[in-house]
Amino acid sequence: MSFRVIYDANALFGALQRSILVRVGVHQTKFNLRIMITREILDEMTAAVQNKYPDFSTEQGDSLKEAIVASVSDCLVTDYGHLIPTVEISDPDDRHVLAAAIHTRAQTIVTDDRDFDQASLEPYDLVAQSPDDFLTDLFDLNPTAMRQLVAEEAFIRDETVDDLVELIEERGLIRFAQHLKR
Repeated sequence: MSFRVIYDANALFGALQRSILVRVGVHQTKFNLRIMITREILDEMTAAVQNKYPDFSTEQGDSLKEAIVASVSDCLVTDYGHLIPTVEISDPDDRHVLAAAIHTRAQTIVTDDRDFDQASLEPYDLVAQSPDDFLTDLFDLNPTAMRQLVAEEAFIRDETVDDLVELIEERGLIRFAQHLKR
């Protein structure tokens, strides 16, 4: 059985981090993962991008959401809405993420949101992990696959791997970048 992971909207906010996390989803079998997401999480992510970048259109947001769903095999979670009113978390706006994670029996929520604290997640046998920690753990699990994934990203961006690793570090994925530099 695959290790089940749900991505929170804030993990998908930054373009580079989002691209790497989606690429992990494309190659999820190399890590024995099942990456999952909901329409509500995708809507929250694109709303945040549109809020920060007003030139980012609704059409671009819709295209981005569809590209993510099309890229990551069998990632879309549905039928979790009945659980939303039953879960407790410090920020009620995050209940949908927790409900989807419970519904799919996920083990990890990839997020930078501190509302997903251990006390809220422990009753459901869930943990929250930052994108940096998640990607670093995947590197430890399969360094060859993670290096290949970063090389693919560098090729698509027409950058050297070294330049991309520097950018990864600048964007806050510090531990992951340090592992890539080894």
